[in-house]
Amino acid sequence: MVSKQTKQKLPKHEVDYVFVEKQNQEMASIKLTSGPYTDIIYHYGNVQFAKEENEDGNLPMIFDYTVDKNYQNADTDSQEFINHIGDILVQVMDQELNEREN
Repeated sequence: MVSKQTKQKLPKHEVDYVFVEKQNQEMASIKLTSGPYTDIIYHYGNVQFAKEENEDGNLPMIFDYTVDKNYQNADTDSQEFINHIGDILVQVMDQELNEREN
């Protein structure tokens, strides 16, 4: 269960990020539209879950990403950035699953 405090901090589609398409690219990229990473454009690669639980009993998600544009030269290798785009990935996957169920 996600606490209200955590839930409020999660990035929101069309507020904190949008999907952008490039010619000759199969999947859309994501452009961050707010916060310290504004205007960074990236896309995900392989996405999978870890084979073993972490010390908190959670099954971490593992994903690759490629930064397409980084106009402000932000540290896109930082754990903060990885956590941020990981939160977005969870939301995108959740939305996709909800759409498939309906």
